[in-house]
Amino acid sequence: MNTAAEQVKLAEGAEEVGLAVMLQDLISQNLEQNPHKLKDFKKLNMGFGLRVTDAEVEITMAFTKGELTLYSGIQTDARILIDIETDLVMAMSNLQIKGGMPYYFDETGMEVLKAMLSRRIKVKGIFAHFPSMIRLSRLLSVN
Repeated sequence: MNTAAEQVKLAEGAEEVGLAVMLQDLISQNLEQNPHKLKDFKKLNMGFGLRVTDAEVEITMAFTKGELTLYSGIQTDARILIDIETDLVMAMSNLQIKGGMPYYFDETGMEVLKAMLSRRIKVKGIFAHFPSMIRLSRLLSVN
């Protein structure tokens, strides 16, 4: 079986994007330290675009059933597009997961929920791909 580092890789040019490198490290560590997250990782089979609006940084996380490639820029096949502000990226990874779902009823969860309601976090395509968005949330959560 491949190690987490072999399963989560950077496409050419993505190594220059700090966010892509940070997510590569975060996801690799989550998979190594929490083997139960492999189930979600292996089920993801689509692209997620991530645009950090205040930093003008864009990446794509392209999942292919057990592998992830991070690209610089938004790829055309990204089915979910997340617009987010810099300070909220880490808040998203600090969301608690309870009962398999993101938990919005603690301090971090309320911060994320308020950001969604005020449009500091926008997620396009979430309704068409809701199970994949939940899997991504569980995968990114360090809790």
